[in-house]
Amino acid sequence: MATPPRGAAARSTAAPGSPRGGQAAGPFRLLRGLWRRITQPAAVLGLLIVSLLALPFAMASTLSGAMAAQMEVQADEISTLASSIRSYYADNIVSRLQASGGEAVFSENYRQIHGGIPIPATLAIELGDLFDSANADRRISYGFISDFPFAKRVSQPLDGFEIEAIQAFRANPSLDRYTRLKQSWLGQPSFRVATPVLMRQACVSCHNTHPDSPKRDWKVGDVRGIQEVTVRGLDIKGLGRFGYLMAYMGLVGLVSVGAAAAFQRQASALERINSRLQDSNDRESEMGDQLRSQVEELRLLSAVAEHATFGVSIADMRQDDYPLIYVNEAFSRITGYPREKASGFNCRFLRGPDTDPEMVEAIAAAIREGRPFHGELVNYRMDGTRFWNRLTLYPVGGTTGRPDFYVGNQMDVTALHSAQQRDLDQLIQLSDPTAAALTSLEELLAHHAALQASLQNRELLSDTMASFFAAERRSLEELQAQLEANRGAIQQLRSELRPREGATPGPEERQP
Repeated sequence: MATPPRGAAARSTAAPGSPRGGQAAGPFRLLRGLWRRITQPAAVLGLLIVSLLALPFAMASTLSGAMAAQMEVQADEISTLASSIRSYYADNIVSRLQASGGEAVFSENYRQIHGGIPIPATLAIELGDLFDSANADRRISYGFISDFPFAKRVSQPLDGFEIEAIQAFRANPSLDRYTRLKQSWLGQPSFRVATPVLMRQACVSCHNTHPDSPKRDWKVGDVRGIQEVTVRGLDIKGLGRFGYLMAYMGLVGLVSVGAAAAFQRQASALERINSRLQDSNDRESEMGDQLRSQVEELRLLSAVAEHATFGVSIADMRQDDYPLIYVNEAFSRITGYPREKASGFNCRFLRGPDTDPEMVEAIAAAIREGRPFHGELVNYRMDGTRFWNRLTLYPVGGTTGRPDFYVGNQMDVTALHSAQQRDLDQLIQLSDPTAAALTSLEELLAHHAALQASLQNRELLSDTMASFFAAERRSLEELQAQLEANRGAIQQLRSELRPREGATPGPEERQP
């Protein structure tokens, strides 16, 4: 038979140990999983609710057990006391009188006999009456009970406990105690203890010769009857004080459950609030990024407007008479009004005798309706000289038809209007102003494009504004084409004049 390889042998011997390791790890994983489930918030809340609901029953059970133990101690103490009294009476009174031949007569009817003293059974019965009278609520009672009462003695029928106790003591002479505990959740609990009453010599002599005795063959040590002690607990049938405690603990349990449920709702509400706050923080962070981007964009536009070659002005439509609140350097250069003399005033200070009233009314109508405007009109500088102003107005902010601001662009196009009224030399002198106007026009086109893109990015570009920007761009491009044509004509005139100037020798050339 072939010998298996060492590796195979090792694997075969190790295999039986593998399940043993898995068995060791299995309970650990089970306990860890159980602990994880128990420590879940829902499980903790459930355990808390169960504990609170079970608290009244636990207290009731504890109090009931303590009450039963207390009743048992009291019953034993009273039973021992009664037995001691009875024994003392039998041994030290009746026996001594019998032995001494005294004149005292011991009888169950001792009160009716001169010199009579009670027999032990009568003593025990009367002791029971004493116990009953000492407890107005009969919470503790004592009784001497026998199934062989004297014929002339009034007795009550034995109940089940008493019959069972007498039978148990006669069946088992070594039994010295028979008890019964009656539990009650909302009633009155009780504890009953019975001890045997044994016939002594004096008792045997009396009972076997007494004419009222139903049994006359008693022996020493026979069970004559029982002495019974009953201790009753607090009566809570009407919910007494203990009932109030139970009701209070039940109320506490309900309140605790309600508090736990409210806590759960509050925790859920806080979780939702935290989620909303997180979303709000995310939105605020996003808005902050957008705001920073817009601030940078506004800074760029502000720098462009401040250094532009065309005029930029802003009027506050929220104030009376719509004063200017901003003008750039180009506005001051074109109009001659420095910032401190332009800001705070309506721009009507640019009007003069030759300003077209129809154009002024068109501007006013556009402002009343919150519309953009572009057109050309004659304005006057601070020194009184007139110039042609190509004016563009567009609303910003506010609502449709009621903007918060109006932004105006001013461009000096006097050179364009004067070109047709100048002679040849003057036309050539317009070359530099025409070039400057073209430069301003190009910057104005770039500014309009940047402003339109900024409004569109911030979702502030309405269809009306988009149409206005398109029309304004077409108008500016037409103006640009016209200025380009004028510049081309001026350059052509210059090129034509240069050959003529070269054909006529100057004074320096005519000198020898």
